[in-house]
Amino acid sequence: MSRHSLSFRFMLATTVTIVLVMLASFFWDYRQLQKQAYLELQEKASVITLQLLATREFIARNQDRINYCSLGHFEFKHLNPAAVGTGSSEIFGQWTDYKIKQTRLTARNPLNQPDDFEKRALQAFIENPDLKEAWGQEVMDGKHYFRYMIPLHANESCLPCHGSPAGVEDIAGYPREGYQPGELAGAISVTMPMDIFISNLRANAYRHFGFTLLVLGFTLTSIYGLLNRLVSHPLNQLKLAAVELGRGNWNINLRRLEAEGEIKELALQFQDMADQLRELYTNLEDQVAKRTEELTLANEELKAKQQALETANKELEALNQHKSRFLATMSHELRTPLTAIIAFAELLQQQLPEADQVNRQNAEEIKNNGENLLRLINDLLDLAQIEAGRYRLRLETVDLVDVIDSVERVITPLARKKEIEFTTAFLTEVPLVKADPEKIRRAVLNLADNAVKFTPPGGRVRITVDYDREKEEILIAVSDTGIGIRKEDQAYIFDRFRQVDNSDSRRYKGSGLGLALAKELIEMHHGWVTVTSEVHQGSTFTLGLPVGRPAEEDTGERHDENPLG
Repeated sequence: MSRHSLSFRFMLATTVTIVLVMLASFFWDYRQLQKQAYLELQEKASVITLQLLATREFIARNQDRINYCSLGHFEFKHLNPAAVGTGSSEIFGQWTDYKIKQTRLTARNPLNQPDDFEKRALQAFIENPDLKEAWGQEVMDGKHYFRYMIPLHANESCLPCHGSPAGVEDIAGYPREGYQPGELAGAISVTMPMDIFISNLRANAYRHFGFTLLVLGFTLTSIYGLLNRLVSHPLNQLKLAAVELGRGNWNINLRRLEAEGEIKELALQFQDMADQLRELYTNLEDQVAKRTEELTLANEELKAKQQALETANKELEALNQHKSRFLATMSHELRTPLTAIIAFAELLQQQLPEADQVNRQNAEEIKNNGENLLRLINDLLDLAQIEAGRYRLRLETVDLVDVIDSVERVITPLARKKEIEFTTAFLTEVPLVKADPEKIRRAVLNLADNAVKFTPPGGRVRITVDYDREKEEILIAVSDTGIGIRKEDQAYIFDRFRQVDNSDSRRYKGSGLGLALAKELIEMHHGWVTVTSEVHQGSTFTLGLPVGRPAEEDTGERHDENPLG
């Protein structure tokens, strides 16, 4: 039987389990036998001590009859309870191997002086007056003994010899101890040999262990026989059948296999599989030809779809290039007239008299709308350059204080015009960073401009700058108390030309390019942009700029050149 076979592993697991269970049962039974034997020894010792106590009590009650003659003359016969107990204990010790002693911490008779065990027991009786007995096991001279003790408390019959006043000689000539009723006056100690007890216990253990081995052997033999007949042999037949199938021999017959239950069902299923394999192998060439033809047709269809997909991709790429070229060209062509319009609007505003407020305001509107349109065109041109891969970073060592101050100069008038509280703050000392200051300024400005745009009068817009030393990132947060963004809309607010479509946001004008451009500019610096927002509570846009991983420096074309010609 191979060590990797099912039979071996099953027998090993079964044997280990049964052995562990029987060993646990054996040790538990052994402990129970040992406990029962100790209880018997304890009970026997208790009976002996009670018998001695009864003898002492009888002698104590009949002291007058012992010490007085029929004429009433007193003569102490030295047959008090202690003397009778000592004498009877000596006789009992001569007849048996048991030793009985009346002892106390200050014994009158030197033979009754306590040994170490008795001292510990007496001390325990003193410390715990409710303790009724004490027992244990000791080895003396290489032999095992059972020790048992019960306390002796002073009663009325003890007081004439052991009571008050202390130090006065009693009738036997010994000084009295001055005991009070109920006080511990000593103890009775019984020492019983345990050799017979241990021999009987071992004999019982050996018999029990032998019976356990017999049951174990019979059980394992029975299990092995059943396992071999019901499992191993049928499985071996199945294995041989599988080997024959692997060699290409389909003519096997497992329907006559001597097995029951699941193995029989497995054999029948195996036989059905062999029959199906034989049938499939017979028609294999036709099946292969058919499948080959189907595969050829499928490959041709796949190639046609692949070619169509490549054509569509080329068309989409061409359309995308045309779109980028158109946006870049239109943006470039519109910037010059828009710049002129803004300049003429400023000139007109300067030339109009102060009293002509209507025309001055109209000129201001022309200028503001022109600047908004120019900013939109710049955003379109930047996005077109980024998409074409021509957008360049001009890296230098940047102090973000200068960047935030520049943004603050632009946003403060806009916020004041809408009666919005606008503040900036540096939460910690921020290190210098290698970046394109204009691109960072554009990104922060777009976010701040959006915050002012979507915050109603009386609201607040705040820019904070912090530094995460652990991640080595500068964090620029633009927060507002505006209309907020729904959670379902936050997933696409950074898409180009996308604006949140709700009643609140439709009141504010926008192109949908500011957030997209800000995200692109920050990601060119290996940074990131996130948003957290609650509807009607406000939004917080956070820019992350890594300090330890600066963007790659490039001194290419200026961003205002037409990248597509």
